[in-house]
Amino acid sequence: MRFQKKIKELRIRNSLLQRQVAAAIGVDAAVYCKLEKGDRLASEVQVHSLANFYNVDYNELRKLWIVDKVHDILEDENNAYDILSLVAEDIIEYKKR
Repeated sequence: MRFQKKIKELRIRNSLLQRQVAAAIGVDAAVYCKLEKGDRLASEVQVHSLANFYNVDYNELRKLWIVDKVHDILEDENNAYDILSLVAEDIIEYKKR
């Protein structure tokens, strides 16, 4: 599940309006709406605020946020899988050091 779906699910599960969540995390309602639609990437501060607001694991929410960031970078790449494979290899090599 990607970040925007997760924050929408959390909002609905808690019977909240977008404007209520926006006010709670200190952003404009229009900005929050774009976060939930995936039209705008949240900042790391906003991810942290959302995790605190919903009392969910910050690291799990942050992982979904990072997936969205990577997806935005690679969505138009024809060789995205190859790029991700190289990144994975580099991470494995880095962790061996």
